[in-house]
Amino acid sequence: MERFEDEELEFLDRSLEDLDAERSAGDISDPDYRSLTTLYAERAAALRRRRATGGEAPDRPGRPVRSWRRPVAVLVIVAMVGTGLGVGLASALGSRSSLDTATGDIRQSTRGLLFEAQEHLAAGRFDEAEQIYAEVVDTQPSNAEAHAYWGWIDFQRGDLESATERIAAAVAADARYPAARVFGAVVALRLGRLAEAAAHLAVFDAVDPPPLMLELVANAELRERVLAGRLAAAETTGDTAASAALLAGATSAQMATAARLLDDGGQTVLAARLFGSALEADPTNVAALVGRGALLTRPDFAAFEDLLAEGMRALDRAVELAPDDPEARFWRGLALARLGLFDDALADLDHLATLETAPAGLLAEAARLAEEVRAVAASS
Repeated sequence: MERFEDEELEFLDRSLEDLDAERSAGDISDPDYRSLTTLYAERAAALRRRRATGGEAPDRPGRPVRSWRRPVAVLVIVAMVGTGLGVGLASALGSRSSLDTATGDIRQSTRGLLFEAQEHLAAGRFDEAEQIYAEVVDTQPSNAEAHAYWGWIDFQRGDLESATERIAAAVAADARYPAARVFGAVVALRLGRLAEAAAHLAVFDAVDPPPLMLELVANAELRERVLAGRLAAAETTGDTAASAALLAGATSAQMATAARLLDDGGQTVLAARLFGSALEADPTNVAALVGRGALLTRPDFAAFEDLLAEGMRALDRAVELAPDDPEARFWRGLALARLGLFDDALADLDHLATLETAPAGLLAEAARLAEEVRAVAASS
């Protein structure tokens, strides 16, 4: 709880500084400034009193601590067709939301306009959001946020050329604006401009982005997708030096994820090597052990006894290191079933069925597999 209060205090102090800057720039009216300043100053004072007394603030007896993260960060969930991402990306604004305003109308301020646009964007009202971003850019051409999100709307509509131009304008306005760098990386990745995508992410990592955006970039596997694409390109051209440099700058976890992405894309040989590189960097990487084991125990490799044996060793090691890892249990169970070791296969699959943390889809697939194994075992 103390860490959350530290973060909220930091947010409130930063918001007060932003209000002063907006007032100096003429972006907020005096009544709005006074209303919001009072609101945030009172909340900050209440938190400091709570910390000083070690309990609830005197003016908020018995009330639960209000969650402030959700209105601060407006999530924009987007299915990125054609890139294989299939995940949500969002922008943590790092400033106030109009949902938090208790009194006053901040519609006419630049910040108020941007908050309204974010709410339209979050609700999928792209036309309304675009109109507001156009208005902001018209009155404030150097506003990085408006350029970046207008470009993001273009991307979602499939206009990659316009998206690229608008995001470039956002970067020109503020090279350290995190959302512009994330959006720039996504668009560049979609266009196959892997070096450009990597450059955007390098700047993003260097600007101390909000934790929420870091989490979203990680969940989207953007770094790993760029790594997989660049390794595939180096493989095609035979550029071993480029491959070595890319691996030198990657973690074992990133290699394992990139290997999975390559395998999903049909680049099995490169994926197998990359799983191996991940294990060289960290022999206890369970994801890499499972990935390599699942790959080498496929029917495609059944004729290669040495590879099959290596795959089984990898799966055995994964289960040894993480007995309750659902993927490890599933893939070893499948491999054992293919080898005709039905009792051992069912032991893994039955154990998987007891794991409450296992994904529902994997549980369903494991249940179907277990049923098939029992049927085959009964008839043999």
